Amino acid sequence: MLKSLGLMRRVGIGRRCMSTAATGINGDMTFLEGVDKFFDDAAAKLPIENGILETIKSCNSVVQLSFPLKRDDGSIEMIEAYRAQHSHIRLPCKGGIRFADSVSQDEVEALAALMTFKCAVVDVPFGGGKGGIKFNKRDYSAREVENITRRYTVELIKRNTIGPAVDVPAPDYGTGPKEMAWIKDTYQQMKPDDIDGIGCVTGKPATQGGIRGREGATGLGVYFGISKLFSDEDLLKQVHLSPGIKGKTFVIQGLGNVGYWAAKHIQASGGKVVGIAERDGGVLNSNGLDVEDIRSYFVGNNGLLKGYTKGEFVTDSAELLQSECDVLVPAALEGVIRSDNARKIKAKVIAEAANGPVTYEADEYLTKRGVLILPDLLLNAGGVTVSYFEWVKNLGRLRFGRMSRRFDEEAMTSVCDVLEDVGLKVTESHRTKLQVGADEEKLVVSGLEDTMMDASQAMYNVAKENGVSLRIAAYMMAIRRIASDYGYSGIFP
Repeated sequence: MLKSLGLMRRVGIGRRCMSTAATGINGDMTFLEGVDKFFDDAAAKLPIENGILETIKSCNSVVQLSFPLKRDDGSIEMIEAYRAQHSHIRLPCKGGIRFADSVSQDEVEALAALMTFKCAVVDVPFGGGKGGIKFNKRDYSAREVENITRRYTVELIKRNTIGPAVDVPAPDYGTGPKEMAWIKDTYQQMKPDDIDGIGCVTGKPATQGGIRGREGATGLGVYFGISKLFSDEDLLKQVHLSPGIKGKTFVIQGLGNVGYWAAKHIQASGGKVVGIAERDGGVLNSNGLDVEDIRSYFVGNNGLLKGYTKGEFVTDSAELLQSECDVLVPAALEGVIRSDNARKIKAKVIAEAANGPVTYEADEYLTKRGVLILPDLLLNAGGVTVSYFEWVKNLGRLRFGRMSRRFDEEAMTSVCDVLEDVGLKVTESHRTKLQVGADEEKLVVSGLEDTMMDASQAMYNVAKENGVSLRIAAYMMAIRRIASDYGYSGIFP
């Protein structure tokens, strides 16, 4: 008889994916094992049939690819790549593509599972997917990177694992709008009869069918999640913090797209960013760092912080994770907080801007110690939320605000005129504030804020009602919603 809630990940059930060998760091569970264990812990608290739980947990499929690349020097190199589709109960699948020499099948399966649960937490109608190409783009020319990206897309098209109704990739570590534009162009060249082909990928440049506000969406979502926390007095009492971001100290690990935008919004709200870590080291300044200034230096210095003089440079960036601060924001890769360094963490709150930055063992220790962890399932969901908006825009072929912005502006102008006709003075500053119609970016930001605030409150409610951590509450929310989908749709055939 199959057991649905064991500690070990089961294989060979239905189309369960067979993971390649992977080893955790310092004896901790692997990323995938940790995701499975968090799932098991949450599932054990829910009255859901074991068979449904196993179905939700299982990875539907993984495509493993190998294809040749002709290098600029004429040599031939084989490139290894993956695309995992975790769940098909909600379609299309959705998840980023990362370029990194650490990419493995274990990693993409774990990230695809997280995407399934993440989408469910913020109630976005996608199943989880994830892709990766095993290479370091810094070691390749621009032409080679483009060729790798386009060939990867062709391989996915050949296997029907990309398309607006099937599987919609997005940016992740090592990728951005340029790579997404190459994917879109390749798909449309290969599938010219797909009228919705522009929606085969999200995170595109705005001029290529992207959506305004997508670039900073994940970081803005992180900020909204943190902002919501600092309005909840009950949770703040647990970690002895007062309401409001203003005056709180933050350490950010990662100054890429997610870390930069999160730090930017935190600083704009009065938070003090006292430390920023990157791959070559980090910078500390107890008086606060200027996020725009250090970002400008970082970009102009080939992605390195060394040499920045407005703070103390620390060679080992891992040391910054152990700095004194109110909130630690890991915004880079998974597994940076583990059982071997968890005891050195001094932050009162860990805000998981990255996917899986805290291992299962570290989470267990830190939670027992009273550290409040805002989980990746919620906090990292800003990107997929705005990707959903972009996908909807692509299918509708209409920019948000195009039909309403000018109408709204004229309507509010009429309201101001009527007020003045009845003797009420409307000042120029008030008129300027009122006569604003929402353009695409304003609507995107509003929709993202609404999504993150509602999902945060729902997670808090589940945690309080069940006496569980925020992470387990988020998993419980996701499992309930996906189980409900199976309850209505049934199992086919």
